[in-house]
Amino acid sequence: MVEQKFNEAIQRIFQRWTTLALATEQGWGGRDSIAKGRQLQAEVIEYLSAASRKKRPPSWENPGDCEDLAYFLYLRLDELFSTETDDGSPMEVATLCLRLFNSCQQGDLSFANQVLQVCDSAPQPDLLKSQGSERIEYATEEDELLDKLDGMDIDEESDGDGDPSCEAQDANVSSMAAHMAHMAQPTQVPTPNEGYSKPRDVPEPIVDEDGFTSVVK
Repeated sequence: MVEQKFNEAIQRIFQRWTTLALATEQGWGGRDSIAKGRQLQAEVIEYLSAASRKKRPPSWENPGDCEDLAYFLYLRLDELFSTETDDGSPMEVATLCLRLFNSCQQGDLSFANQVLQVCDSAPQPDLLKSQGSERIEYATEEDELLDKLDGMDIDEESDGDGDPSCEAQDANVSSMAAHMAHMAQPTQVPTPNEGYSKPRDVPEPIVDEDGFTSVVK
């Protein structure tokens, strides 16, 4: 009875964890994201079970024990879903799990019932309004650079409402493109009226009867 109630309550806690719900529903861990969410829950239960066999079992009233479990949750989220949490939720989940585990170990189901009641009465979080971030890891810096270059889109028209840094980049690209287009155009040689003087007519030399050539200026 106690174990069943504990499993039901801890399942509700993980179902209400918005970060984990986003990671599983939006597939941050790939096609097996839902299975990875269940795996994380099982790992936490195993973590608590193993810790209870220590000489000093963890307690939810000890901040250090809560921080240890929170760090474990933080690392596993990163490893399973490639996501980092900075909203303090791992600490909240760790504290709830530890308190639930401590109370159930003592045969007290009051906190487990309270968790079930609160979770069942509270509305489900709207995951469509929640925003998450996906982190992409690259094997080398060259891979990251190539991916960023491949993802660059140069728009011929801009609506004028974009990021200033992006607009400046687009302006630089457009200016460079215009400059290159200008350089590619054939050079036009100016006509005589556009800067060059027309060569004057030079008279042909005159040769007299004795064979001498007269110089004409």
